[in-house]
Amino acid sequence: MRIYFCSDIHGSDKCWKKFLSTPKFYEADVIIVGGDVTGKFLVPIVETRRGKYSCRFNGLERKVSAGAPLQHLLDMIADSGAYGYVTTPDEYAHHQQDSEAVDQLFRRLILERVDRWIELAETKLRGTGVRVLVSGANDDYFEVDEALGRSELIEDPNGAVVPLGEGYDLMGMGYGNITPWACPRDVPEEELTRRIDEVMATVDDPGKTLMSLHVPPFESGLDYAPELDDELRAVVTANGLKMIPVGSTATRDAITSYRPVMGLHGHIHESRGVHDLNGVPIANPGSEYSEGILGGVVIDLDRRHGLTNTTLVRG
Repeated sequence: MRIYFCSDIHGSDKCWKKFLSTPKFYEADVIIVGGDVTGKFLVPIVETRRGKYSCRFNGLERKVSAGAPLQHLLDMIADSGAYGYVTTPDEYAHHQQDSEAVDQLFRRLILERVDRWIELAETKLRGTGVRVLVSGANDDYFEVDEALGRSELIEDPNGAVVPLGEGYDLMGMGYGNITPWACPRDVPEEELTRRIDEVMATVDDPGKTLMSLHVPPFESGLDYAPELDDELRAVVTANGLKMIPVGSTATRDAITSYRPVMGLHGHIHESRGVHDLNGVPIANPGSEYSEGILGGVVIDLDRRHGLTNTTLVRG
């Protein structure tokens, strides 16, 4: 059995389309997104005069005309993982004064894209026999889970154990330890431990289980991110960004205690790699979603010989 695993695509249209092509490209039987499906930014595109539009995107002021140029801009924004929204000066001014209206708009655009992604997946992969597993994680609204649950193709392993075949299971956990951004699924380490243990209690054989825990283990080499100051700015030293471990002790304890076939992680975009944690292989494919680059890990499992291959890939 061949598994393709990625994480943290954060709303990138280009990355989602690449993900749906991984069964053919890598000959994968099971493809997985391990969390953080949705994007982080809303980009208002204001109609400055009839048929003329302006927005600020990636640090640049961009001006386009209606038709193909506007659509190209919307596509470019979607490929980066952001949500372009065409609006009027009056509506834009209203949203600047109403944070609740902005939140409602953001949620609507997120769910519209998730619904469109589900439709793309079902159109492309229905009837192929490929298993598609996608779960939300700490950055994703809970409404994303509801949308995934309506799909006839996609399976959501978050908080569950999913049989993969050939005697192997996958358990999923999208909750993570506390971050500075108060994300929807941020919980204290003690609660994360409880949630993991509750799911693992339903596993027949941890040694035949892949644990998809969104946050990587603390001090594992897969969890180094820039240190932030009190204003959430990256700390810079004479040697560059100061990197510190920000992973989860609950995840670390779970990996070392249950000793699964492998630990699959994401969350920390900068810490791409495959490491060993007390004899258990763990992987974080990293994330370059804003560039439209999809990082992944290809995993080969054999009924008799277990884990036979782990390869980091990107494209």
